[in-house]
Amino acid sequence: MSPDTRPPASDASAPPLLIALDSQQLTLDPGAASPRRLRNRLLPRLLAALLLAHAEGQAREARPCSRKALQQRLGDRAELHRTQLWRALQALDDSPLRGLIRHGARSAGPFWLDETLLARCSWQYRGELMDRAAWLALLNPPPADAPAPSPTLTRQALPLAYVQALSRADLALERGELYPARLALAQATDHAPAGDLPAQLSLSLRRARIARRLGDWATLQQELRTLRQGLEQPGLPLGQARQIGWRLVVLEAWHCHGSLGESAVALQKLARLDEQDLALDAGLLVDYLNLRGMAGRELALQAASPEQALAALEDLAAALRQASLAGLPDALQVSAANLANALCLLQGAGLLPPQRGAEAWGWLLLSESVCERWGLARHSLLNTIFLLRIAEQQGWSFAQAQQRAEAEGLPLAGDSFRSLAAERWEACRRLHSQLPAEQRCAFLLLWARHAWREGDALCAAELVQQARHHGRKLRAESQRERYEGEARQLLAALGLPAQQA
Repeated sequence: MSPDTRPPASDASAPPLLIALDSQQLTLDPGAASPRRLRNRLLPRLLAALLLAHAEGQAREARPCSRKALQQRLGDRAELHRTQLWRALQALDDSPLRGLIRHGARSAGPFWLDETLLARCSWQYRGELMDRAAWLALLNPPPADAPAPSPTLTRQALPLAYVQALSRADLALERGELYPARLALAQATDHAPAGDLPAQLSLSLRRARIARRLGDWATLQQELRTLRQGLEQPGLPLGQARQIGWRLVVLEAWHCHGSLGESAVALQKLARLDEQDLALDAGLLVDYLNLRGMAGRELALQAASPEQALAALEDLAAALRQASLAGLPDALQVSAANLANALCLLQGAGLLPPQRGAEAWGWLLLSESVCERWGLARHSLLNTIFLLRIAEQQGWSFAQAQQRAEAEGLPLAGDSFRSLAAERWEACRRLHSQLPAEQRCAFLLLWARHAWREGDALCAAELVQQARHHGRKLRAESQRERYEGEARQLLAALGLPAQQA
């Protein structure tokens, strides 16, 4: 912003302002503080659009409105010209409302409302204080002979086929059957009611969740764009807009952490959310805490910081607590598994006392038991990855791990880690393509290391070949280098050249 157009700082101690917006003459009257009327045909509707966006969590410095978003809110304007915006904002310069509309560039945006000055303002429309309905009426004044709106338009019934397909998608998603869930969502899309923005965004949210779990980052980016555009459209209920906005931030952070390997950026995005708000959605709060703990764990490992390690464990323990108290089995098994894996990794890096590593086994078996009781994660390899990792770190033989598992009433299948891994890999053979490349890579390398420890070097070499193949599909360069390094180390231990695979 150039110095000559920068709005002045607001004075919180200044007297209150009463502003009347008139939809007939399209003028703005700042009340007794400035007796003259500000004549600009765009300004009243521009203010109404920004006030409505502000009530929906936008038009704020942390989340400003683009020129395109304002154009959509103004509805009947084919294009919001830069000259129009310049003149509208210039009309405020000689009034007590100067600086109310802040901007990156006066004619191009983005735009937001000054919180201090806004707190001083009271808005009137047709002699009454304005609310959401008044802002909408000012933005889109109905014709004089327009019929009264029907309540069925705001509480539209959903088609039976849409609800049925959506429920099938939710069931498949809960069971980890991600491609069947995608198919069901495609069927639901065919029956989604036209013009029903909440129904459309609910589909996009589910598609984004599936893309995140598949590691399909290109599709996730596309769905994130769809969600952002949907939030910029008028007519979305305030509470629903806020909840979708929170989910959007969490999904964006997942993209940074999982796709780009940028854990610090993911934490910066999560810092924009308020845990008190997220408490209204227990499942979302658990997802938020889990992601914050996992990103913090990665940063702790990079910095070799015991303080960051403890902070990450606190977040993961808080996620487990919320999932347990809210009675969410799927979230509970995920949280227990994440806590177990973090304890294992952080203790292996020397950031925790030795006894904390052994503690991981109990949390992992808790996750296994929840999965067994509720029929969850039948086609996931994550728990197997964590099991093999903990056993390797603790130096347990299969008999020692079996003894500990039987003590908890959860005996392990097979007679060796090699056979256990083979059985679980075979159990999800139909869905191998649904597993993210990173998960496949980590599993195959752990399987190979246990096969080598148990004396089957040929099996280990074949598994390393497969792991290197999947590792090349990883998007983040840091992940590719890490898994390639592990594969080369294992090949060296097997006495094979790196080119062998």
